[in-house]
Amino acid sequence: MLFVFHVDSGRMMTFDMSLALESVSNLKVHVQNECQIAADKQVLLISGGECLDPNKRVCSYSAGTDTNPIFLFSKQLIESPTPPSPCVDQGIDPELEKRVRDHLDMPVTLQTVVKRTQLAQRLHELAEQLLRACERLVHDQHLQQQGWSAVVANLEDITVEFRKRAEVFELGFAEFMSEREAYLSFLKYFHSDLDVLQRIPVLSVLLELDKQNLEGSKTSEENLNTDEISTGKEMTLFEWISTADSKNTMDQLYEHCAKGLETFNGKAFETLKGEIAAILLESDNNKMKEVKGLGERLFGLENLIVQVKKLVKHQGELAQSFLNNQSRASNTKDPSVLPDLCMSHKQQLQMMAQHHRDLVDIRRRIFAAKEELSVNLYHRLRWVMYVEDKILEIDHKLVIYYESLKRLRRHLEVLQQIHLAPATYLSAIAEVVRRRAFSQSFLLWASEVACHLLTIHNEEVTRRKEFQSQFDGHFLNALFPGMDDLPPSFATQAPSMFDTGLPKITQEDIDRLKKELPDLADNLNVPDTTAVTNFFLTKSAAATTGTSVRRSLEGNPDVAVEDKLVRAVDAVGLGSQLDRQLLLKDAAGGSQTSLATPAPVVPPLKDLERGCESETDTEEFEKVGQSPLELHFDKNLPSPRSATAVTTSRPGPAQLQDASTLTEVGFPPKKPPRCFHRSLDEHGQQPASAVLGHQPMFEQDGGCDPATDFAGEEYYIDESLPSSLSTHNSQHGEYQRQLDTANTVVALLQDNLQISRSEHEKLKSCLLKMQSLAKEATTQLKNELADLKNRIMSDIVIVNEGFFNTGTGFKHKMLEYDSRNIEMLGSIRKEQEVIVQELKEIEQGNAKEIAELKERKNSLQCKVEDSDRTICELREAIDVVKQEFEAKIECLEKQLLEKEVEKEKTVKEVTDRLHREHKAEIENIRSRFKLMTMERSPSDTSLEKSGEFSSLSSHTTLLAQMAENFELDKERPSTKRSKKKGKNGRKL
Repeated sequence: MLFVFHVDSGRMMTFDMSLALESVSNLKVHVQNECQIAADKQVLLISGGECLDPNKRVCSYSAGTDTNPIFLFSKQLIESPTPPSPCVDQGIDPELEKRVRDHLDMPVTLQTVVKRTQLAQRLHELAEQLLRACERLVHDQHLQQQGWSAVVANLEDITVEFRKRAEVFELGFAEFMSEREAYLSFLKYFHSDLDVLQRIPVLSVLLELDKQNLEGSKTSEENLNTDEISTGKEMTLFEWISTADSKNTMDQLYEHCAKGLETFNGKAFETLKGEIAAILLESDNNKMKEVKGLGERLFGLENLIVQVKKLVKHQGELAQSFLNNQSRASNTKDPSVLPDLCMSHKQQLQMMAQHHRDLVDIRRRIFAAKEELSVNLYHRLRWVMYVEDKILEIDHKLVIYYESLKRLRRHLEVLQQIHLAPATYLSAIAEVVRRRAFSQSFLLWASEVACHLLTIHNEEVTRRKEFQSQFDGHFLNALFPGMDDLPPSFATQAPSMFDTGLPKITQEDIDRLKKELPDLADNLNVPDTTAVTNFFLTKSAAATTGTSVRRSLEGNPDVAVEDKLVRAVDAVGLGSQLDRQLLLKDAAGGSQTSLATPAPVVPPLKDLERGCESETDTEEFEKVGQSPLELHFDKNLPSPRSATAVTTSRPGPAQLQDASTLTEVGFPPKKPPRCFHRSLDEHGQQPASAVLGHQPMFEQDGGCDPATDFAGEEYYIDESLPSSLSTHNSQHGEYQRQLDTANTVVALLQDNLQISRSEHEKLKSCLLKMQSLAKEATTQLKNELADLKNRIMSDIVIVNEGFFNTGTGFKHKMLEYDSRNIEMLGSIRKEQEVIVQELKEIEQGNAKEIAELKERKNSLQCKVEDSDRTICELREAIDVVKQEFEAKIECLEKQLLEKEVEKEKTVKEVTDRLHREHKAEIENIRSRFKLMTMERSPSDTSLEKSGEFSSLSSHTTLLAQMAENFELDKERPSTKRSKKKGKNGRKL
């Protein structure tokens, strides 16, 4: 069963357990059918104060048992002006008392014994019923206490939630009050801000982008076009804002914010804060929350239940004795035992009747306690309902204030944005110019860095793989562990494009705005990015330096070959690999070493790898990148070095070297090439280019002859060096190794160029495919768009027809409606006239009744005045009588005290006299007894002795009787004294 306890009336209700699987709202419907309480007037709580959600199932809550029921409260009963009336206590059954008296007066017969036994059993059954009733009443009061605890817990939960919301509101309002002065200050500049916005033009580039963004909105485009045509000049920032929000709306927003700031001031905040504090103080009233003495009351009721159980047990024992006596009397069938048995039954029946009265009285006391608790809870529940209603009212007010405040702050933020719009607009223009400059420089620099690092990484991987292919499998491999490692790729891919969606604003636009808006020129200052730009353009500067050095060497033929070589190597970034002292010694003629002497090959990228190990060693890295090749991996991409790059249309002799000899890095060749033309002579072949079918890598200004190329002049060592160098073989070998290193870098760059161009071709083919697919998709979309337009046009025609038909039907309906309204108005007017006539008659009757009631009121007032005078006279008479009776009472008390004193004296005298008399009489009896014993001789027979003993026992009995009489005489004065006191009390 599902248990629901009605706390207001203290009644337990049970429902079918299947309702636990249904919703709480369905349970409320069944409760309404059971106890006639409307569903919207029901409040269902569980222990802990949680309120049942109407949309949830009943079984989702841990309640509904007999010890933990669902507590029901009726707002209808709580809102009523009078407390709920409990069921009437019937008390003792008058018929039962009559039956007991009748059974007590019955004659002494066996039938009387049977009927008295039946009555005793009935009394025992009633005692058990009373026990159950008392236990139920006490249990109901325990449940009422639990229900009240649930109400208090619910109130505390509501109070905690309300306090949190109030604190949040107070914090928000305090924050608003701290910013209120700032809001008031910038509201003063609203109209001047509008004037400034009317002076600021919107750049045409931004308007084009705005049109593209609003392409789907036809209305916006028409508004923009209309504005531009009507004004015939550039659109201002104010006009652009007005296309989305008119000036009237901005003025209304300004007025709303001004009124809001006037409304939300410190006075309103303090008033609301006082209301919150007052209701929180009222909700913390412990005198109302705690029912004092309820625990002691329930403990006393439990003691009464224990007493009831004892009485019921005694009733059961007496009823059982009635049964036993009846069975013995029926079995013996001896009429001589019936008088004693009936007398005993009569006494026992009177005792059971008294016990029944005691049980009924206890039941009455428990019921009175329950009624008192119900009335107490009724008043406290009214207080709880008042507090919760007040909290709800203030909470609604807080919500309204909070929403209004939030809306006001949003509107103020809009006005603040309008206030900051000029500075923000101009700062955004300057930021766009700065970002475009940065992104162009960064992408160009990053692309070049990625190309160089890709070249270096591919070269290193190729060298390692070629060496490993020769070294792998050799028995010396065990001495060199870790030779199969490969360097990781780092920054080998150019970054993706960014800042492509920025508007194309130039420095000229900024300069024009500075001239038109001199007072706002500070917001158009572009930050200085010289340091970043110089960092990005370092390679370009180095390339320019190398070109200028080469040109200076070409223009000065008198410069020594050693100096030319040193300058050329420094220009290409290989100065760290060249020993300048060797050339100085050669110039002085200090040695005679031949160039043909072979020398060990120096690892060509040793300095390059050392330069790449540190992230901060950018200077060395830039030197490595500045080779004389100056490659362009994409013809369409601009390069900062294009102005200084030396180009030519045909290959020179230095470019015709076989690349296979330069990329051989596994083991050095037996006779490494010392220069471009020697390598060509040794191999006996002249390829057209390192990469067939592609543009030559070395180009020269003005279409100069290849014989005068940079590589042909500066690196043609064997024919241009003086004969004095033939004796310096070791120095010339060192030079030759450095030149071989440069040749190797050139060959690797040629390989990377071929790879990059092949990737370029792949990308080009992929883009062509994507272009064809895009064209097909565009054609398909155009066809679908044409079909969609046709369908839309047909739908428009259908809608127009339907709209026309609807409009016609609407007109007919309106005509019918107007005719009906006219008829209804005529009937309503007639009814109104009738009602007005009736109201006039009622008003006249009411006027007569009012006059009569006034007369009655005056007469009643007179009677009340007479009654007041009579009451005053009676009070005065009562006071006089009261004084007389008080004087009589004082006299009687004095007489009573005197009588008491005389009575005590008399009692004392009588007691002393009786003591003396009884004492003398006892002495006489003792002396007589002694004389009688002395008269007896010892020679008497045994018969005489036995007679003597019998006389002795009679004397002893006599003495005992006399002692009892003496005690009775002593008690008589005290009983007389108590009776006199009782009489005096009744007299009083």
